[in-house]
Amino acid sequence: MSRPVDLSMSSVKNHSPLNPGGSGGFTPVFEASPAASPAGSRRPSFSQPVARRPSESASASRRPSMNQYYSSSQQISQPQQALSRRSSMASGPRPIRRGEYSGPATPSVLSRAGSPTLPLGNEFTQAPRSYFEGAAGYTPLGGVRELRNGQFIGSLDCGTTSTRFIIFDKRAKIVAEHQTEFEQILPHAGWHEHDPEALVEAMNECIIRAVEKLEWMGWSRNSLKGIGITNQRETTVCWSRSTGKPLANAIVWDDARTVGVVREMEKKLDEIGIRIESAEEDARTADTAVTEEAVLGTGGEDAAFGNKGEVVDQAAGVTGSIGKAMEGLGIGGGKDEKEPVVKGTKYRKGKEGLVDVTGIPMSTYFSAIKLRWMIDHQKAVRTAHETDDLMFGTVDTWLVYNLTGGKQGGLHIMDVTNASRTLLISLKTLQWHHPLLEFFGLRASILPKIVSSSEHYGNIHESTNLPIAGVPIAGIIGDQQAALVGNKCLRKGEAKCTYGTGAFVLFNTGEEIVRSNYGLISTVAFQPGPDAKPVYALEGSIAVAGSAIKWLRDQMDLIEDSSEMDILAGSVHDTGGVYFVTAFSGLLAPYWDREASGTIIGITAYTTSAHIARATLESVCFQTRAVLDVIEKESESKLSTLKVDGGVTNSDLAMQLQANLGGFNVARPSMRESTALGSALLAASALGLFGWDLSKPETLSEVNTAGVHTFEPELAEKSRLKRVKGWNRAVSRASKWHEEDSDDEDEEEYEKSMGFERINN
Repeated sequence: MSRPVDLSMSSVKNHSPLNPGGSGGFTPVFEASPAASPAGSRRPSFSQPVARRPSESASASRRPSMNQYYSSSQQISQPQQALSRRSSMASGPRPIRRGEYSGPATPSVLSRAGSPTLPLGNEFTQAPRSYFEGAAGYTPLGGVRELRNGQFIGSLDCGTTSTRFIIFDKRAKIVAEHQTEFEQILPHAGWHEHDPEALVEAMNECIIRAVEKLEWMGWSRNSLKGIGITNQRETTVCWSRSTGKPLANAIVWDDARTVGVVREMEKKLDEIGIRIESAEEDARTADTAVTEEAVLGTGGEDAAFGNKGEVVDQAAGVTGSIGKAMEGLGIGGGKDEKEPVVKGTKYRKGKEGLVDVTGIPMSTYFSAIKLRWMIDHQKAVRTAHETDDLMFGTVDTWLVYNLTGGKQGGLHIMDVTNASRTLLISLKTLQWHHPLLEFFGLRASILPKIVSSSEHYGNIHESTNLPIAGVPIAGIIGDQQAALVGNKCLRKGEAKCTYGTGAFVLFNTGEEIVRSNYGLISTVAFQPGPDAKPVYALEGSIAVAGSAIKWLRDQMDLIEDSSEMDILAGSVHDTGGVYFVTAFSGLLAPYWDREASGTIIGITAYTTSAHIARATLESVCFQTRAVLDVIEKESESKLSTLKVDGGVTNSDLAMQLQANLGGFNVARPSMRESTALGSALLAASALGLFGWDLSKPETLSEVNTAGVHTFEPELAEKSRLKRVKGWNRAVSRASKWHEEDSDDEDEEEYEKSMGFERINN
């Protein structure tokens, strides 16, 4: 017997699944469904009252001025004359304290989703099943009812802390979704791992629950015509070919345990270098079997490394650890390390040679370094590599393998965007590069086949027992490249920034590989089909963005909830001369300083928590500007508009600061699930769905166009340059702070104390 449900206005306000507790700025509204429910359908009519957030424009028009929360003596206004930054009033009134704010609720800047994105009628899709039970029109999935057929595209988005499955319609409106967090394994300081099987479990749960919600909405599961996949990049997974089971926990992209491996490889680059493939070897590779060519590629174009670095003849062969690795791969000339491996072979010394081939530097960030550490330190991985039982991949590879059958013939593939983050492919050929496999001592047999970002790879296998078995998988792309596509930055010269745990700027360079002289990464943006030319991008990664706000909340206790950030930081006019270099684990692009330290500088007796909060937001903006300054210099073009997404974009203040300090417009859409949308666009394009075609951006003119908010600069250029100069001084103070601590012997002692000594033959 179903229980009655009170759908009065007060009931909706207090019990809406989007508004637990009856707070948070939601307003109950009445609105009739534009289309009547089909005959015989038990789907509830949406003429009933439902809880719905007011639109962004409406809430903005009703939002009172911040001045109303201060007494007349505290009204925010510009001082009549210039005041010393040491004055207590130099940056505005006393900061607002907890409990003093009684205005409208503000969104969390740590939320991935951003502002509410669902159209009216989809509010119920995010509610737990217990909320539906007993409601008018609710039928358990086992019940008999009529379901409509439609056309939708799904996106599986496996991030660093959670997985979600989102179902979009042809205008990129969210029809149904489900999100599940998974465990973060932090065994030691600087280490970050995931259980690969937990990733699969989270994926399965999200798909099952999202399809349940789709059917509750009255749509058949057959309405889902395909899915795309986007994933956290660089995270490295190793599993057994014979069992299909993981051999160890995955090492996550931000894990810093491999500093010692990086130093070892940098030394090897300086002393030995990377082999330059000869014309004879190019000809031999071209004649190899199709299977080998698909895995290894020809690499013929990579003999031209550019003008940097030293090219040497290695007539005496290769000795030492790299010689052992080559010998183990069947490339060397015998057990005697002094015996020549390949006479007359040329090697390119120095770090520049690696960057010229791969587009990326030697860093703890990338997959080959993590894989080398796993082989050296984890016995199960080492044994599997030696016995040819090892399968390697990034998260996309692992999920596709499981979706398509696992050890029962599951696909072992990796798309070009994820492959471009491994340190193992050539950006020119988009194939695995022989000399890099030799350099890192890796077998070719462990590698997945490289595929484009948009094609029909295969179907979801029936052995998964998922409700969408048989549905095509047609799009795969790394998360930051997915956000570039989802923001429709498909033309050369367009750029996006995703502000999440970190921040990632990508700038579309078209079909041209732009080599950076200022520390940016050249990477593959996407390849819209197996026969299409790849699109490239320049990327700058900022290690700390939303995580700095989390640090203020969890470690410093400056705020109780991330939604308080705008209130606190907005209660002062400026930072009072305070700069916060958020180098918690060094600085990434364009500084690439792993010894930099987190630094708050410019503190005086008058500095308050509000100044530090505002300096935290500005830190993200300054680093984003630094990346874009380099991009403008490299590309010789001026950026007019930066498209943005991610949790930090919920902060109006942060986005206005970005426009002010950057000197460009910042465009923020109302639906900010750009990462998931990117993989959905690629999948739909491959399947010919909705008429979407990534090679023709005009076909996406109606996709996610509603509610775009543009922030324009409000700071004079002279003031902007003065602030940037101050930031650069602060970075110089934080730079190389930990340099004296980076000792190889200390690293070895640490590994011994943790029981992770290198495995010896």
